[in-house]
Amino acid sequence: MSPTLSPRELAVQWLDITVERFVGNMRRLRIEHTGTLLASFRKEVIGAAGSDLFRIRLSYALYGKFVDMGVGRGMGAGIRKGDDGYDRIRKTRGQLRRHERKARAWYSKEVAHQTKRLSELMLDLYGQVLVAKATDALPGETIINF
Repeated sequence: MSPTLSPRELAVQWLDITVERFVGNMRRLRIEHTGTLLASFRKEVIGAAGSDLFRIRLSYALYGKFVDMGVGRGMGAGIRKGDDGYDRIRKTRGQLRRHERKARAWYSKEVAHQTKRLSELMLDLYGQVLVAKATDALPGETIINF
């Protein structure tokens, strides 16, 4: 009884599916104004050769979290109160003229779901490996009940 996937292959497939879901959430919520956030995803499985230990790295543009939370200043860097650009973007009380920000949860719920799913997949995979190793280590016709 050998597992069909190695842990590294499982992690790579999980990363692919997770990024697909993130991009799908952003498109559903129309968070693709410039496409920069969509193009910023980087995924990587890092580990030593011949080792079962590895790390999963998933990165994206930092402002993606601000979009998810519905926060941010809404101005370019360096614009301060009293500058010419400030009055064009903000009212006298500091509120945005164009629109108010609202949270668009493309990340928070999905990352919680996908992290739980990865832990379930790894638990199942390592459980199968444990049973296979225990069975291989036993002599002849011994029965094991778990």
